[in-house]
Amino acid sequence: MSKIALYIRLSVEDQIKFKESESIISQRMYLNDYLNQNTELKHLERVEYIDDGYSGTNENRPSYQRLLEDVKSGQVTNIIVKDMSRFLRDYITLGDYLENIFPFLGIRFIAINDGYDSSKEVGNGVELDVQFKNLMYDFYAKDASAKVKAVKKTLNEQGKIQSWNPPYGYMKDPEDKYKIIPDEETSWVVKKIYELYLEGLSTRKIKDYLNENEIITPAQRKLQLTKMDYSKRYTAIKDNPAWNFSSVIDILADEIYTGTYVYSRVDKSLVNGTKEKSKYLPKEDWGRVVNNHEEIISKDVFDEVQELKASKRFKDKNTDYKWHNHSPLQGFLYCPECGHVLAMTRSKRQRKDGTVKEHRYFRCRYCKNDGVKIIGSNADKVEPLVLEAIKVKYDISSEIHEQKKYLIDSDVLIQDLESKKLASYEKYKLGKMTRLDFIEEKKKLDDEIDALKNEQSKKVVQQANIHEEKLTRKLMEKDIKSIIVRGNQILKIEWK
Repeated sequence: MSKIALYIRLSVEDQIKFKESESIISQRMYLNDYLNQNTELKHLERVEYIDDGYSGTNENRPSYQRLLEDVKSGQVTNIIVKDMSRFLRDYITLGDYLENIFPFLGIRFIAINDGYDSSKEVGNGVELDVQFKNLMYDFYAKDASAKVKAVKKTLNEQGKIQSWNPPYGYMKDPEDKYKIIPDEETSWVVKKIYELYLEGLSTRKIKDYLNENEIITPAQRKLQLTKMDYSKRYTAIKDNPAWNFSSVIDILADEIYTGTYVYSRVDKSLVNGTKEKSKYLPKEDWGRVVNNHEEIISKDVFDEVQELKASKRFKDKNTDYKWHNHSPLQGFLYCPECGHVLAMTRSKRQRKDGTVKEHRYFRCRYCKNDGVKIIGSNADKVEPLVLEAIKVKYDISSEIHEQKKYLIDSDVLIQDLESKKLASYEKYKLGKMTRLDFIEEKKKLDDEIDALKNEQSKKVVQQANIHEEKLTRKLMEKDIKSIIVRGNQILKIEWK
């Protein structure tokens, strides 16, 4: 039996402007009423494809892509939409579908409001008025992005939270969808996390505490509040729900718990609807609305936690995890986009010859979570660059020369002192020096020789450090405060 696809799309702009006529329910009723009154089409099996919250210029819509796959496989032979802009707003791409692809596949395409039915078109052409409508949609879509941004910016500046999923510890206010209120089920957990951190527990130990006490996770609470089933995306939610330390880190870093609404962290275009067009903004450009909602954590406690985190940044205070042993760069590399410390990931891969190669990469977890494309930094490639930068900064070549010169000169001095000691002994034997004077002279010369030899030993150790082929933690802590990197390129080094 032939199938007809009912394609329904609701854009972000439609949601903001509250267009009831464009709602999912309205479009469904509109399409079904049309089919019920059409004797030629009403007997066809109907299949719905719905994309909620997607721009018409973005072709990476899940139901849209699924529809195209079903078209290619022959499962769908008819498509009906309210108007062509629901299906696609890109004028050139839509024209290609109507004039070439659908006719070739034998697909009948109907756009009710545009009065378009491909079965009634002459040849493969498209009526002139339809082409002008498509062109209008194309220009409209490009203008709509700016309008949507303007509306969202106004709402943000008013402190109206537009996210449908509040942070862990909060829930939507049932009386105002733009407001959030503390969630009695989880707000106490947020307070407990801050309390444990100030008591000295690491984020990993806090994670263990939460799991041991079987405290509800952010993913589990999201499932309860939104009624959205995430079991396919997050397989561990139902089978083995567990906290991870990154969730603890996120909670300890989010200003929203102080009652401050933070917005405009990412600048993204709605026209293309792709992550590639997103840009993570620097912190100083973020928008903030203070005292926007009820706080869970006081500003003083939040600031105290941030200071404590900063004090631990370059020190191994977490006795349960020797994190700096994996790379001397850990804790020193920063993201050029958001300014956060880069986290290192390790993986091992077995080669064809049986040997195992370890891969160490630094990546920004915050940019990744915000959908910003980032380039990983290979530790094996960045470490030699940093070592070379240290050598250049402190003119290691001249230092080596000075150390070699000192070792040669000090050897000459030691030989002279040994000769003086021998001469003093001969004077003592000949009776030209008393025994007491000889002992005092010998002690004085021995002390000078020991001091020179000790200094020589220090220079030898320093020279060995200079000639090290690998970067060490000792060198990093001695010379460097922070390094900003993009990929394997060093953008800036802050020296001590």
